[in-house]
Amino acid sequence: MQYAYRGEDNARAGKPGRTPAQVKAAGGFTPWLAKTVDEARSNLVTLVANGTLAEQAQSWCMYKNKENGWFFSTGTDVQTAYDHYDFFYRLAIDGLNKVDWSVMKANVKGMSLYLNGTSVDDSTLIAVVWSVRPTELLIMTPVPTASIDVQDGNRWNPLSEY
Repeated sequence: MQYAYRGEDNARAGKPGRTPAQVKAAGGFTPWLAKTVDEARSNLVTLVANGTLAEQAQSWCMYKNKENGWFFSTGTDVQTAYDHYDFFYRLAIDGLNKVDWSVMKANVKGMSLYLNGTSVDDSTLIAVVWSVRPTELLIMTPVPTASIDVQDGNRWNPLSEY
């Protein structure tokens, strides 16, 4: 995969939201429960060991609660991710490949694992897909500003220049 896509709205009518300037100030996109790659690795290992990864992924896909904030959602294509959002982002995920669960000596039914390395330990980008939503990529690691573009009409501009 080369890109994942994410839409977000601005804050309005009491609903939280953020602008590209706020995403940039935050350093990019980050799951609620993993501010670093090491935390994301640890979260994945814990969820797999506890046998709760699929349950947590399902809960996140359905409800998007902070309590299930092991991930943040992206689409593997524009159509999946775009639903008339105020802001639309393209995240560079070069090198992210589907790998067999054997890299973790596990088998998580109903889930696919994506890494940009050969193991969890040497990956800086970790994501999973819940089989019921095969085009919703659940990213578990932070994605920095330098890897994000924001759409402006028909152009993609680096978020770092926003």
